[in-house]
Amino acid sequence: MVGNKFDLKVSNTDFGNQENRRIRDTKRNRMKLAKEVITSKDSKIGVMKLLPEGPMTLTLPLIREMGEILEEFTVDQDIRAGIISGPDGDFCLGLDPDAILNSSTDEISKIMAGIFEMFGSLVSFPKPLIAEVGGNAVGGGAIIVYTCDYRYMVDGKGRIGFAEPLVGLPITKTLILRMRQVMVPSFVSEAAMEGALYKPADAVQNGLLSEVGASLEELRKKSLSKINVLNRIPASATVETKRALNKETLEAAKAAPKELTELFKKQPAMVKNLLEAMKANKEKRRPSLTHEANYTNQS
Repeated sequence: MVGNKFDLKVSNTDFGNQENRRIRDTKRNRMKLAKEVITSKDSKIGVMKLLPEGPMTLTLPLIREMGEILEEFTVDQDIRAGIISGPDGDFCLGLDPDAILNSSTDEISKIMAGIFEMFGSLVSFPKPLIAEVGGNAVGGGAIIVYTCDYRYMVDGKGRIGFAEPLVGLPITKTLILRMRQVMVPSFVSEAAMEGALYKPADAVQNGLLSEVGASLEELRKKSLSKINVLNRIPASATVETKRALNKETLEAAKAAPKELTELFKKQPAMVKNLLEAMKANKEKRRPSLTHEANYTNQS
C-alpha cells in the first residue's frame, strides 16, 4: 500500500537544500512508541504506548513501527487483547509537517499511502483493541482512535475529529466507511465535510467515542473491565466476527492509495493546499487555501 506516485507541482526552490533539512529533521525529538505486556485476571494484554518525546505527529517510520508492534501482539497466542494508550496531553495530531515539507515527491506519496497502511493494520487487528486517549486526537490521531473497537477519552481534555478537510484533503471512501460503522449516521456528514473537532462528551453522543472518564487511570480500569467481559468469548469467534465486521472497510483500504493518487490528479489544488497548510502550521499562522476545484472531471 506504499509507494504509489502522484504529480506534485512544487518548485525546486521549495525543496532547496532538501537533504540538509531532512538530516536536521531526523535529529529532532519526536513522538515515540513503546510496548509492554500486562496481565489482568490471568489474561495477557499487549499495550502500545504513545510517548511524548517530541511533537505528537505521524511519520512513515513511526507508522511502520506501529504495524510491527501490532503484528507482534497478533502472533503472540497468549495476548488476548490490545490497548493503545496516549499520554496525559496530546494523543496524536496527525501528519508531521516537517515530514511533508522536507520530502521529495515520491516520499510524500509514500507518507500519504502510509496513513492507509496504518488504517489497515489497525482495522485488521484480530483481537479486541481499545484506545485510551488523554488529549487531542486530530486527523491521523482520530484515525488511530476510531479504528479501535472501544474508544475511551479523558473528559474535558482536548478534542477529537478529522481535520483533513481543514488542510485541503478529502475524507476518502475508506475513512467514511469506518465513520458509518462507528458514528451516529446524522453526524457523519458534519464530521467528514466540516472537519469538526468534538469535545469528548459530544463525541460519545455521536458515536466517535465509547465512553469518557475522569483520568487515564479511570480509562485503564474501563479497558480492563471491558477486556474481562470480552474474554468470555472464545478467541476464534472474536477473530471471525471482527473479520466480518470490517471486511468491506479493509477492501476499501487496499484500494485507497490508488484512489488518492487519482484524486490528486483530478484536483491539483489539493496538493497546493496541503503544502500551504503544513507550512502555515510551522509558521503558526492561518493557512491561505485556494478554492480552485475541478467540478467536471468526476467519475
